[in-house]
Amino acid sequence: EGKKFVSIQKADVKLDETEEEKKRFSKIKDMYKPLTDWWKDSLTDLTEKGAMKDAGVKVEKVEISKRLTESPVVVVTSQFGYSAQQERVMKAQAFQNKEQISMMSGRKTLEVNPNHPVIIDLLSKIKADKEDKAAKDTAAVLFQTALIESGYEIADPSALVNRVYRLMSKELGVDPDAPLKEVEVPEEEEEAEEEDDKDEGEGEDEEEEEKDGKEEL
Repeated sequence: EGKKFVSIQKADVKLDETEEEKKRFSKIKDMYKPLTDWWKDSLTDLTEKGAMKDAGVKVEKVEISKRLTESPVVVVTSQFGYSAQQERVMKAQAFQNKEQISMMSGRKTLEVNPNHPVIIDLLSKIKADKEDKAAKDTAAVLFQTALIESGYEIADPSALVNRVYRLMSKELGVDPDAPLKEVEVPEEEEEAEEEDDKDEGEGEDEEEEEKDGKEEL
C-alpha cells in the first residue's frame, strides 16, 4: 500500500538493501569497473560505427546488475524510454516521427551479472588484453542476444550469426579466419568411384539386353 508499480524493464528499479549489501555492491562495482568501462566503449563503436550503426540503438551505460540471478546480461531502457513493445508499435505507425523514436527508444542500459562465469571470464580476458578478439566477439554477442531476449530488434542479424560462428570455431580449436579450401579426394577413392560408376553402367546395359531378349521371344 502506498507503493507504485514499476516496470522491471526500466533501468532505475530500486531494491531494498541493507547497509552491508550496499557496501558489498559498491566494492563489486569497483572490481568490475575495467570491464564495464571497456564494454561501454566497445558497444559505442558497435552501435555508432559497426554492424549496428543503422539500428538506432544508443548505449547509455553498462553497469553491474542487482536484479540478475541466472542470465549473464540484460538490456533495459531508461525511465522515460520506450519499452520493446512500444518501439514495435511506434515503428509500425505510418507517420511516425523518426527523430522522436530514435531519441526515446535508443537509450539502452546493459546490466551485467557479476556472478556469472562468462562475465568473470570476460573480466579476466580484458584485464590481460583489451584487444582480445574473443572478448570483443563475446561482448557483442551477449549484447545482441540480450536485445533479442528483451524483445528489441537488431539491424543486422547476419553480423550476430557471423560472431557466433567465430566463437564456435574458437571453441572447436579452428582458426575462424582460416580461408576455405576445396576438399582433396585421395586418388584411390577417385579410382574406386570411377570403377563403381563403370560397373553400374555395365549392369544397366546387361539389364536392357535381357529385357530386349525377352521382348523378342
